[in-house]
Amino acid sequence: MRTLRLVLADQLSRDIPSLAGLKSPEDMQDNLVLMVEVRAEVTYVKHHKRKVAFLFSAMRHFAEDLRTDGIALDYRQLDDPDNRGSLAGEVARAIASFKADRLLVTAPGEYRLAAEMAGWQELFGIDVEILLDTRFLSGIDEFASWAD
Repeated sequence: MRTLRLVLADQLSRDIPSLAGLKSPEDMQDNLVLMVEVRAEVTYVKHHKRKVAFLFSAMRHFAEDLRTDGIALDYRQLDDPDNRGSLAGEVARAIASFKADRLLVTAPGEYRLAAEMAGWQELFGIDVEILLDTRFLSGIDEFASWAD
């Protein structure tokens, strides 16, 4: 099974669930990590130019750390000539080029993005697993239950 592992811009940590289990070069034969800079993610609301520059800089540094550790990585910069401009567009491109059977992603922290990802399995026609973000004390469902 060929697995595409998406890392979002606010998930720059080796401890996120979507990167779990990647330890050796053998793990990378059927795994590819995807990180993307896309216009849609920095223009859906107004962001300060410096914030965007720092965000992309942090992503590029984390990507280089992954490469140094031997992680197979597909990193798309904002100014790549064939950048599709949206997260879904870049995920679709990577699924096709890597011939992925499965997509793993750690749950996003934004409802807007979570709602988009909820339709990805149907959109892409492969298994999409959205993993609980373990960097928080509780998941969304557990917090909602407590809040009620």
